[in-house]
Amino acid sequence: MAWSTNEDKITKRVKILTTASATACLFVSLVYVLIVATPLWLFRGYIEGYYSLLDYRIYYTYNKQLISMPHTDYVRHVSLTFLILTIALLITSAISIILMNHKPHISSGLVYGVSAALGALYGLFSGYLYRVVEFDVSRFSQLIGDEIVARTSAGTIIYTGVRLESTILNKIITNTPAIPIILGFAIVTSATATALVLTKLHNRDVLAMKKQINFKQFTQYIAVFMFSNITIASAFTYYPLTLSIAPQKPPATLEQPPYTYTCRILVRTTRGAITYTDFETYPTPGWISYGGIWDLSVNGGFKGNALRGRDNNTGVGGRTSQYYWNTRIDDYSSLWISVRSRAETIDGYKGIGLINIDRNRLYEISVYGYNAYVWKWDGAWRFLGSTTISSYSATRWYTLVLYYVDTGVSIDFMLWIYDDNGILVATLTVRDTGTTRFRPAYAGVTIDATTTLWFRFDDFILSTVDPRGILFTNFYSNMVVEVWDNLDSLVNYTRTSTTFNLGVARDIVVGTGVDGRIVIRYPDAYVCGVYSVPSIESILGGDTYALSIQPMTVYLGSNRSSANVNVYISSSSTFTTTVRFLRISVNQALYTRLLLVHVSTPTTLNLDLWIESTTRTTNISIRNGVPIYSSTNQAQLNIGGANYLILSGYFTTGGQTATLQFKLEVCTEPNNMGICTYYPLTLQLLS
Repeated sequence: MAWSTNEDKITKRVKILTTASATACLFVSLVYVLIVATPLWLFRGYIEGYYSLLDYRIYYTYNKQLISMPHTDYVRHVSLTFLILTIALLITSAISIILMNHKPHISSGLVYGVSAALGALYGLFSGYLYRVVEFDVSRFSQLIGDEIVARTSAGTIIYTGVRLESTILNKIITNTPAIPIILGFAIVTSATATALVLTKLHNRDVLAMKKQINFKQFTQYIAVFMFSNITIASAFTYYPLTLSIAPQKPPATLEQPPYTYTCRILVRTTRGAITYTDFETYPTPGWISYGGIWDLSVNGGFKGNALRGRDNNTGVGGRTSQYYWNTRIDDYSSLWISVRSRAETIDGYKGIGLINIDRNRLYEISVYGYNAYVWKWDGAWRFLGSTTISSYSATRWYTLVLYYVDTGVSIDFMLWIYDDNGILVATLTVRDTGTTRFRPAYAGVTIDATTTLWFRFDDFILSTVDPRGILFTNFYSNMVVEVWDNLDSLVNYTRTSTTFNLGVARDIVVGTGVDGRIVIRYPDAYVCGVYSVPSIESILGGDTYALSIQPMTVYLGSNRSSANVNVYISSSSTFTTTVRFLRISVNQALYTRLLLVHVSTPTTLNLDLWIESTTRTTNISIRNGVPIYSSTNQAQLNIGGANYLILSGYFTTGGQTATLQFKLEVCTEPNNMGICTYYPLTLQLLS
């Protein structure tokens, strides 16, 4: 029977073609799975990590901050669907091989359907998914290279670049036509096998024997053939698209800041203090005792520690005790002296002691029992004057502020007493015209009391000027000045005129006599600058400070979507300039972040930049001229409210210039989704 021989030949050919096509489909399916699930790119250098369609981890090497691939994230559900379909086709290819010997006609049909579907998936991958890959990876194209050399006005700057390594699988996909060729082979062989099966089934003798069964199979194969070809064609079909483009205003506009000047620097111009101490240690450097028993009262001061003493009647006159600065002051005809004092339990005479050169005469300016006194000892006690202290308490701190002047014919004293809240509670003016008057040679503290009683002293200052205030000059009206001590307590504040005196009678030697800060604010109370006192320095009553204010220039683009800003900032690490250099205006919900694009700066620059809106973003940070963090995180902008770009920093020396270029990213959705617009900004800093 000739037809049986022909059938055997056809069946053998069908098996060979189907096996070859199924093997090709298995290979392509496996490649598809690896394409989606394994890395296509490896990043080295300035950026480290790996990238695949389903998973990636990319970060900046200097701060480990993760980098998002927004378009990859957006199509991840498509990539997952692609993977699931590929796995299904992989399994179907394996099933077709298993069915080869028993049902070759079904096996060939399955393989043809799989090969056609793989062709359609290739169109999806190359025409859509891989374009997403290229779009996200191309963001780093400008950083490619082992080193990036930038020539700037500050010289040549060399950055570590990005090395982008393509995996072997990626090279196969992009550099060779292997996949399309294998797919073409699979489709042709499976189609040929299917055609042979149809030929076999349409043999007349066979049709005569199995007419009904073969008609059903013929119908099935025709349906599979038509569906497969339609599927293949759909991957390469393009539909007409009509676009209507109309110019729109920018979603956000850049505006002038509320104040167009900066606090460039605050400097102390004069200091009236000859000496001062907060009695934080004992013995106090440069001081000696004349009678008395003295030690340190740990945490017993108005702030911090205090000097603690009791009388033993071995000081001036054999009935008092003194602790004083062992430097002569009789070259001065007038001086200011202030000290804070209190009793530990029971009261006695305690206060300021002024001693002559021979240490046998004493002016005692003291507080005791609801009164303030001025006494003189010249071999006997001479009463010079007294006044009543309102609401007196022996264990409460009182500040004595004394001014004396040698007129040549008298020693005149003016005394002010303040309580621990800085409220004036007594004043006294006296004059000594006696023949035993003297110009003080030494100044310190004195006690005259029962020898079992202890007293404390704090905040001593000897000055050529009134120590009850700090003088500020060169301010704009309505600015605010705050003085803070090193314990982070507010000493005093005021809203200013151009020149003014800020009272510090409550704490003349501010804090514990070290560091502290002076905060300057714009009229709307936003910080303009902060003067941080070095740890070996202090803020004292009688100081004078001058503020340097510089104008800021803001040039906005014609559509307010770009800006150039020139700003003067501090030239000293002790003063930090803070300024809102741009305002962002929006009338819809938008999300923004700031990206540092280019830096030309000396090593003297230290700077932070951020955005304030509904929240404050993280900082772009530059330390010693080197960018540490080059972008902020994202923040939602206030609709119709305050949105500011802010900088805070300083140069460590004067005559410096730095240029920074940014992109302000504004998006319609959070996490860089939706439509994003980029606003170019140039910031020039000067000192």
